[in-house]
Amino acid sequence: MTGDARVLPDVNILLAYGWRQHPFHAQCSSWIDALSGFATCPITELGFMRVSMSPAFRASYDDASRMLAALTQIDGAQFLPCDLPAERMSVVSRYKDTTDAYLVSLAKNHSYRFATLDEGILKERWASGVAYNPIAM
Repeated sequence: MTGDARVLPDVNILLAYGWRQHPFHAQCSSWIDALSGFATCPITELGFMRVSMSPAFRASYDDASRMLAALTQIDGAQFLPCDLPAERMSVVSRYKDTTDAYLVSLAKNHSYRFATLDEGILKERWASGVAYNPIAM
């Protein structure tokens, strides 16, 4: 494997890697497989479980749990605790940005980059220099 190990993938990238029916499965799989490592955290893991079990993917709890376990057992996978107090995250003006801003701030606090497919996040000032779309590069 090559590439930066200090990356925190967003839920959307974990979903794309984990589920073949995701439209960006091939691109995200290739990208993650080329990394020397990456991290998950409680929020991204919970998001993976929640969306995997939603009507979008219709995974059972057991299937989602098995897929998450497979993701977190990839060589170089690390676990990043959510140890940044919420009041230290970037300032946001919309309630819908709180989780995304927290994840970007968590990544930045640990000298990680935040990889996402969400173009909306990439446009936010609080994500500048930390968030990027790895398959658009």
